[in-house]
Amino acid sequence: MAKKKTAPLFQSWDEVNQALREISVLDAQVSEAEAKMNALINDIKADTEAVVTPLLQRKAELEAHIQAFTESRIDEFKDSKTKTLTFGEVGFRKTTSIITRNVKAILEALKQNKMFDCISVKESIDKDELAKYDDAALAKVGAKRDVKEKFFYKPTVERIEAQ
Repeated sequence: MAKKKTAPLFQSWDEVNQALREISVLDAQVSEAEAKMNALINDIKADTEAVVTPLLQRKAELEAHIQAFTESRIDEFKDSKTKTLTFGEVGFRKTTSIITRNVKAILEALKQNKMFDCISVKESIDKDELAKYDDAALAKVGAKRDVKEKFFYKPTVERIEAQ
């Protein structure tokens, strides 16, 4: 069943023109409100940064001292890699990382050694390239072109600001 179109609210181009004017005014008001909001957010960020920066510096300082002391007593961690204290734990964890400097050379070596499971490839459809094909070619791959007339409007802000 087809949808019934309702009668438009506006009955003349003058009414549409006035609506565009109102949209321009509303856009200006929204921009002004967002600018005030961003200014307040920036002020809050600056105030918070002023409070947090010395705290984070002190934390980093304490972490460095804890690490230096713990490393100076590394011989105490032969039996257990963790020492539990009243307010937390310190210790050593074995970590492993893979260092890759020349990605192209490593990729070539992986391919030569048939280590394809170590190579990730992301596949996706490039719709811009696909759009260059005709409708018959699109149909062959299960795609189709959808062409619509899409409504737009663009208020003239300069004329509103001049009033």
